[in-house]
Amino acid sequence: MTSKRKTGKRSKRGWARYRIPATIAVFSWFLLTAFAYVWCRVQVVHLGYMLSKTHRVHSQLLDDNKKLHLELARLKAPERVERIAIQQLGLTHPSKDQIVVLP
Repeated sequence: MTSKRKTGKRSKRGWARYRIPATIAVFSWFLLTAFAYVWCRVQVVHLGYMLSKTHRVHSQLLDDNKKLHLELARLKAPERVERIAIQQLGLTHPSKDQIVVLP
């Protein structure tokens, strides 16, 4: 009967030897998982801020593009070109004999 008691004590001693490392391993696993989750959430928030900033920049560039197209149309207007040609460059409208029609 004494041999049975020794076997039971050995199994308890064996488990006690692995209990602390097993507890540390489980705790470490939970801690690592928690850090991974938090890191992922931080990355999602960071990407959200970047996306919002990129959207604002895109909207601003679209507005600038519209303004530049309007400015280009204003600068290329035939009335403006004619006025500059007459007032600043001293050009005049051609007479009928200066106009040559090519076949």
